[in-house]
Amino acid sequence: MISKLNRWVSQVLDWGIGIIMGTIVIFLFIGVILRYLFNAPLFWSEEVAVLGLVWLTFLGGAILVRQDKNVAITLVTDACPARIRRWIKALADALVILILAVMIYQSWKLTGRRALATTPALRIQESWFGWAMVSGFSIMLYYQVQHLIAVLLDKQPFPETKERDTEDAV
Repeated sequence: MISKLNRWVSQVLDWGIGIIMGTIVIFLFIGVILRYLFNAPLFWSEEVAVLGLVWLTFLGGAILVRQDKNVAITLVTDACPARIRRWIKALADALVILILAVMIYQSWKLTGRRALATTPALRIQESWFGWAMVSGFSIMLYYQVQHLIAVLLDKQPFPETKERDTEDAV
């Protein structure tokens, strides 16, 4: 059940990031062509790009959590025995979970405060920027909890994505 949900979330993230990236490239390309060839700038293309980049940042962060590619200094833990290393990793995962919970709460509050403001060009609610944070941090929390459980059970987290990542590499 969980691995099926993980595969689905993984595919949604991958497709979502691909669509956002494609949209950014297309609108910026059209904006450049209109500005420099026809002297008719697409005044809202920059806002689309900024909003897209914010979403890419937080959704991409969730993918990094899934793949356990976060930046880490492992000098001390590498020198420790495997059992102690496992408990240090569990403690670090628990701290990350706590921080993500705080970030979700603060992002939620920010999103609510920005609900009435609109962007200058697109005239959409600025809360869309906040929803990127709430969504990204929530998916990160989902993955980080699974990482912690895998560490505590001494299992490999996300075996279903390891198979897919291996297939993609070949």
